[in-house]
Order: sequence, then structure tokens, then C-alpha cells
Amino acid sequence: MLILELLYLLILSSFCFFNTVNEWGGGERWHLDMALHLRSKGHFVMVITYPEAVLGKCARKEGIKVFDIALKNLSVFNPFVLRKLVNVYKANMVDTVVLNLSRDLKCGGISAQMAGVKNIIFRRGSDRSVRNYFINRYLYQKVVTGILTNSQATKKAILSNGISLVNPDKITVIPNGIDTQKFLNKDFQALQPKQKSSIVLGALGRLEPQKNFKFLVPVALELKKRGVPFQFLIGGKGSQETRLKSLVDENDLTDVFHFLGFLDNPKDLLMSSDVFLLPSLWEGFGYVIVEASLSELPVIAFDVSSNGEVINEATGYLTPSQDVEAFCDKIIYLYDHPEERSLMGKSGKAFVIKHFESTKIFERIEAYLMGLD
Repeated sequence: MLILELLYLLILSSFCFFNTVNEWGGGERWHLDMALHLRSKGHFVMVITYPEAVLGKCARKEGIKVFDIALKNLSVFNPFVLRKLVNVYKANMVDTVVLNLSRDLKCGGISAQMAGVKNIIFRRGSDRSVRNYFINRYLYQKVVTGILTNSQATKKAILSNGISLVNPDKITVIPNGIDTQKFLNKDFQALQPKQKSSIVLGALGRLEPQKNFKFLVPVALELKKRGVPFQFLIGGKGSQETRLKSLVDENDLTDVFHFLGFLDNPKDLLMSSDVFLLPSLWEGFGYVIVEASLSELPVIAFDVSSNGEVINEATGYLTPSQDVEAFCDKIIYLYDHPEERSLMGKSGKAFVIKHFESTKIFERIEAYLMGLD
């Protein structure tokens, strides 16, 4: 026991990333990237996640300690669940816990408080308002020591129901970061050769209602109507996959839609595309926009949430939400102007390297999590 305690003294801090999402998305990637960064700086890191979740599998593959727990929304009322989490925190001498979902906040936050964890951080990555209920006021005001958001849009959403929910000074905004050189140096395998006679439109993400992939069906119909040759490359899996494939089949679009499933290497899709499309109804921070820009792709997305913080007039286009004609106008412009397409792609790459390089951003997040920022 003495040896174990001495080892912990040699470690700067002990961090726990608490994320019980089953699928893989931007939030899960952020948790893994931060865990790896902190470990590289000499900190102890662990992950608490749902059994068989993708995050847990990735963390284990990297040699990170993982604790599995199956949480439900009412698990916070189960004293055995809370006690189990308290014991995990204490056994690993956790200084800081970073929580993801609302159920993570309830169970993981309250148990962390019971265990005497110094820093209880709720990382909010979704541009959705928070209901001003008693339980949320209690959690935001009495349990969490800080709230970390990835965009100004997300912070604004938290405060949309008034400052009685939480003091704005408790919210810190730090955008997501990406290891640009690692991404640029990463090998890839093109899915198909690019052709000058048609435009390849890439889209990547979880096939869930928020990501709004069904919008691409009327876009495809409009492009066909206007006589533009195109192909869609769709990467990702989710609850909407069957419905999307049915819509494509019903509209006789199977010749232009290619569903690729979950991709271990998103760069395969990106480097096979000419333009990246993001029809999401909202975003916390568009990780996929950053990767598309690093792949020198212009991006077309809705003018919602934080998209305007990641896309500017030199790197892509923002259109009104759900406006098929406006969306198609931008696609056709880029089809007709390949030189402009190339310039926008290069501008996007430079913008990402300047503003979202992980080295500086991860250091800011590390300082924040340690209470130094």
C-alpha cells in the first residue's frame, strides 16, 4: 500500500473521464484524446464508460484503465451504484472527474462529491438548452465545480433559460483541438478515384436524427433535376440507417448513394471527396468539419450552432437550415468552379492549423482541469 501511495505522489494528478455513450462521436473522441494527452504528461488517467462502448474499447487498446458501469437515468437513486462509484474514485485517488451525459452528471457528479473529488467538471458539447429544473440547478450550482464547453454557441444554449440555472462565470469555453500533423501524416486508402466529370460529395457522422442525413435525399433529387453529375459517400452508422436506405431506394437514388458504414479511418472518405457536406440540425463543435478542412475540402453546412466558429467565407458556405435550393446552389457553384474549390480547401487547412492545433488547446484544457486556468 505504501508503494502504491508513493507512486501516486509521483503522478501529477489523477483524472477520470466519465462517458457512458455507446457509440463513437466527437464527444467520445475528445475524452480519449484528452486522456491520452494527460497520460503523456505524466498524469494518471482512467475512463468510466458503458459496457462494450466504443470509447472503452479504444481506451483499453491504448492501455488506459477502464471501469464499466451500466447506468440508467434513475440510477442516481440507487445507493449501490453510487457507493460503487465512490469506491472507484477513492481507490484511484481521483482529483478531477470530467462528466459527459446528464445521467453521467447525476450519478458520477454526486458520487464524486461524496468521494471528495476536488474538481467535478461537466463537459457540455451539445448546443441544446438546459431545462431550468430544480435538479439541474442543484447539479450546476452545488455539485459541479466548473462547466467546460467547446463553443460560444454551447455556452449561449446553457444560458438560454436564464442565469438562475448557473452563474456564467462558472462556464469556460475552449474549442476542440486536433493533432494536425498526426492527421496530415496519417495513411489513407482512397475509396474511389476522383473524376473531373462528376463531383463527389462526402458526409460523415452518426446516422441519428440530429445529423439530419435524410436532408441529402431531396438534395440529390434537386441535383439530378439540375443535371449535375454527382456521387454521395456516406460514412457512419446509427438508428436512422435503415430508414435512410429505404428513402434512397424509394426515390431511385441507389446509383448515387454509397453507404460505407463505420469507418476506422475517416480520412479514407475525406480524401475520396471533392466537397464535404454537414446537414446537422445542431453541433457542439464540428470535429468532422476540422478534419474535412485539413483534407482541403470546402465545407457546406447550415448556419446553425457553432458552425460559424469553424467555417468562414474563405473555407466554405453556410446556408439557411433545411434550404435545399440554397444548399444545391453552393454545390453546383463548387462543381462549376474547381479552382475556387481548391482555394477554399487550402484556406480551410490553414485556418484549422492556426486556430485548432491540439498542442496549445490541450495545454489550455489541462491547465483548466487542474484549476490553473
